[in-house]
Amino acid sequence: MKEKPAIPPAFSKGHALCNPKGRLLPKTVRDTPSAAIAARFPVKKTREASWSKAQAEGWTVRLVYVRVFIPVFKSTNATSEIERDCDAEDV
Repeated sequence: MKEKPAIPPAFSKGHALCNPKGRLLPKTVRDTPSAAIAARFPVKKTREASWSKAQAEGWTVRLVYVRVFIPVFKSTNATSEIERDCDAEDV
């Protein structure tokens, strides 16, 4: 059986919000800092006030590089798990 060639990963540069604990929010990755802020604070009327409050709490916008790839899921050792789960009584 022929295996399909693996698609190499791609890389992208953008901006993402970082919470006070130092954790990046991947759903806020955008091309510009203002777009990243808008992803977290979608209401335009209150965005500026909400972002000022968030900054006071320690939120920041960080420059990020993102690696985009297709995940590959492989079974490691399914037969031993099945054998372990089945007792002599089950057979």
